[in-house]
Amino acid sequence: MNRPGFSFLACPDPEIIRERVDRLLAESGQDFGKAVFWGDEELDAPFWSALTVGSLFAGRRAVVLRRAEACPAEFWPKLAPALRGFNDAVWPFFCLEGPFDRKGPKIPKGLSEQPYFKVAEKRKWLFVSPGLSRKDMGPHLSDWAARRSLAFEPGVATALAAVLPPDLAHADNELAKLELELGDRATIAMSDLAQLSYREGLDGFGFLDALAGGSDPTAVWREIFDKELAGEEMIFPFLGLLLYEARIMWRLAAGEAGDVRLPPFVLQKKEAMARRL
Repeated sequence: MNRPGFSFLACPDPEIIRERVDRLLAESGQDFGKAVFWGDEELDAPFWSALTVGSLFAGRRAVVLRRAEACPAEFWPKLAPALRGFNDAVWPFFCLEGPFDRKGPKIPKGLSEQPYFKVAEKRKWLFVSPGLSRKDMGPHLSDWAARRSLAFEPGVATALAAVLPPDLAHADNELAKLELELGDRATIAMSDLAQLSYREGLDGFGFLDALAGGSDPTAVWREIFDKELAGEEMIFPFLGLLLYEARIMWRLAAGEAGDVRLPPFVLQKKEAMARRL
């Protein structure tokens, strides 16, 4: 036996769950078909048949239960007989995709009491991830760029890591748009970040606009430090964004709007601010 008898995955990011299942299957070195079920739907005969009936002549099968946290309490004791022995033809995956609390994943009470779950914890058959964090974003970007033979101008990777959305699917969507915009170029510049449509978190223009618009400077700085600069590692990316915004508005003030690629409504706001400054 060179793989777990069954696997539990706890993560609020469904794309990370999907990638983790695919990685585990690939690392096993065996060919698995995949049967996917959903915990917020009725689990009837097809699920139990897929989980318990296997034949090497029909091929190995990964039985993946998504959103398993939505299963009723009476489901978990029923699962025990199916997980009691190792079935070489069936690899069950139970995906807990609910939000974490301060202590980590919220394991359903009916599950946490089951002996098979304690086995999963002891044998490290339980994968736990809070999702894509800012610390994870740098390595993710490095892998993404290396696979595409792309490079970053100085400071761009750090700034990009600070503004990408903190879930894998949305982050990859933004990176796909960025890659499309590059065309034949192999180096990503700070100006390319204007193509990103996601702007949660570090918002350089919003910060400058609040200060230039007459807002209380103390309140604006407090907002930035309390909500945006949570940790020293975020300060330099934020300064990079401010520098980028200043360069854009300098070009707008110099009459170079035709060379600045921005959505019309964003361009209008930045032109107005450039005139005020």
